[in-house]
Amino acid sequence: MDQFTRAFYEQAFRIAFLEKRGEAFQDLFSSIMEKKYPSDFIRTRPWGNQGDRKNDGYVGSTRTLFQVYAPNEVEESKTLTKIDEDYEGALLHWSDQFDTWVFVHNSMQGLGPGVTKKLLDLDSGNQHVRVRSWGFEELRQVVFELAFPELASLLGPIPSRTDLINVQYPEVEQVLKTLELLTKPQAVDVRPVPPKKLEANALSPAVELLLKAGMGSSTKIRDYFSNHHDPEQGDRVAQAFRSEYEALRNANLTPDNIFARLQLIGNGTTLATPSRQAATLTVLAYLFEECDIFERPSEEPAP
Repeated sequence: MDQFTRAFYEQAFRIAFLEKRGEAFQDLFSSIMEKKYPSDFIRTRPWGNQGDRKNDGYVGSTRTLFQVYAPNEVEESKTLTKIDEDYEGALLHWSDQFDTWVFVHNSMQGLGPGVTKKLLDLDSGNQHVRVRSWGFEELRQVVFELAFPELASLLGPIPSRTDLINVQYPEVEQVLKTLELLTKPQAVDVRPVPPKKLEANALSPAVELLLKAGMGSSTKIRDYFSNHHDPEQGDRVAQAFRSEYEALRNANLTPDNIFARLQLIGNGTTLATPSRQAATLTVLAYLFEECDIFERPSEEPAP
């Protein structure tokens, strides 16, 4: 797998992790584990009034039982209650089958101190059972241990460099119309991008690579706006994009997570075609270059 493909799949997994909740997140987890342990992982689903008996998945070779928790918002009190119920229930129903109990969660920011202490206390309180937690990074490591066919099956098709080079105006138009729907009144700084802007935003190497790849085709977006019958469309798109960026930044998302959300908005769906994904990346790269999207280096403050 080349660096470009890896970078796109890094973002595809990030988007999936950010977007899925509840049963959808549990399905994502189970699909990952089935591909990693095809003859070993057992997917468990609720069965009538028995439920799942506090077992969301099991790896027999390591005697590991998983419990998945993916609410819309992770609240400490509810999480502590959930851990107690699930751990005690697992001991009640499965104590002879597991040596490791893993709490799988969807909190991108990690777990709070109260939840962390609870898990550590459970781990030290039973010499026969190891207690662990899995979040974004643990699942990411499992995902990128998969062979390429399994990775593609899990996360879907992605664009190639050829798709970026051959970005077509109809796809670009769809992305721009999607972004225009987000428009909110706001002034936009359209000074040229400073050379150190990528570094100033603490973007990961994967996202930097994608942006640089998109910039290679961004002249097509510039030409599109120059030749378009509506001369104000570029300003409307830039305003919408900047407003959405500000909202995501104010929600304390990391730069990579912000970029993932903006990709999803431009794609319009998690099931976007490679050509639509290529158009979205090209538009985002153009707006990153042309407008005050993301942060400028500190020595070049906005006026």
